[in-house]
Amino acid sequence: MKVGDLVRAYELGPIGIVVSPCRRSTPMDNHKLGVMYHDVHPVVEVLFRDTVSVWDIDQLELVSENR
Repeated sequence: MKVGDLVRAYELGPIGIVVSPCRRSTPMDNHKLGVMYHDVHPVVEVLFRDTVSVWDIDQLELVSENR
C-alpha cells in the first residue's frame, strides 16, 4: 500500500485514504492496535471521515490504487 490508495477496513463500511507510507509498528502503535508490545506489524495511517488512525495492513481491503 502507498499514499493515496483507497482502502476499506473489514469491520467498517466507509472508504478511507492512506496518508502515510507503510512502516513497522512502534510500541505506541501496538498499544493502539491492541497487540503485544514487542510485536512488529506493517502499518499505515488512514484517514476515515475526519480522523487519522493507525491500521495494520492485514486489516484493510484495497479498493483502488493510486497511480
